[in-house]
Amino acid sequence: MSSSLDISSSSSSKVVTDPTFNDSKADVILRSSDGIDFRMHKSLLSFASTFFEGMFDLPQPASGSGDEVVDGLPVVRLPENSQTLKQLLLFCHPAHAPQLQNLEEVHDVLGPAIKYDMMGAIKRIGQMLRGFTVDEPLRAFCIAWQYKLEEEVRFAAKHNLNRPMFPRTWVRELELITAGTLHRLEEYHFKCGKAAKAVATSHTWIVHGSLIQFGAGCWKCSQGQSVSVTGGQIPARAWWTEYMQEAGNALMEKPRGATVKSPELISKALRKANECAQCRERVFVEMTEFCELFAEQVEKVVSTMSLKVEF
Repeated sequence: MSSSLDISSSSSSKVVTDPTFNDSKADVILRSSDGIDFRMHKSLLSFASTFFEGMFDLPQPASGSGDEVVDGLPVVRLPENSQTLKQLLLFCHPAHAPQLQNLEEVHDVLGPAIKYDMMGAIKRIGQMLRGFTVDEPLRAFCIAWQYKLEEEVRFAAKHNLNRPMFPRTWVRELELITAGTLHRLEEYHFKCGKAAKAVATSHTWIVHGSLIQFGAGCWKCSQGQSVSVTGGQIPARAWWTEYMQEAGNALMEKPRGATVKSPELISKALRKANECAQCRERVFVEMTEFCELFAEQVEKVVSTMSLKVEF
């Protein structure tokens, strides 16, 4: 989407030259705060926004009432600037599929969309907000919270688990939320971390004979030690025990299933296992399978944690 507007000047106002906003059959003019006129159809605006639908259903003022008219069309002044208004109005037009380029644009357009009760636009902008959440979850969380979008708030909070809560890089969107809201996010992150770490320290979710066997008992790696799992016991291989301990610590910082599949964690375990002639025979396949099961269990436990949302 172009970030600028092509406009022309007349004696009374500036108009957008884009045919989308300069249709000769338009029946209303929306004027931005910086004096740019957008010629629109009341029917399109009414379909997209209950706010405009209600406005146009009101009795129209009689001719000569003093309300501004340009080329016979009533002028509605709006507080949004021309760039924001252009992006917002594109969501009303069936011939366009606007794409917002960054979170700044999402924030600028989402507010007016909510104010004018543009439900279709809100849904589409919310989807775009989710698209930016993967890379910028904290910023997306703050924007979603400001505009009371609960589904997007929870979505962003969960994606924020993919990175440590501390140290936290300052982002300007933090100004949009209160200290109480930030505390709720931190509390949620901590609860998820604690629950995820428990998966690494409690082995009852592992079913004996299902995946992790690593061959018969290996005295060299386990020194005769074992851990209890559902249905029996498995050798407490030193390299596996170390992996589980390190995975648990990593889960406190990033409580997501992907954390336990970190190449750094797994490769370290594989290197140590490969030092044992007996373990190396099956470790790659079985650790790959085990880490998938481990990650699924982490996601299952984390999904039971809830963020306290009170707008």
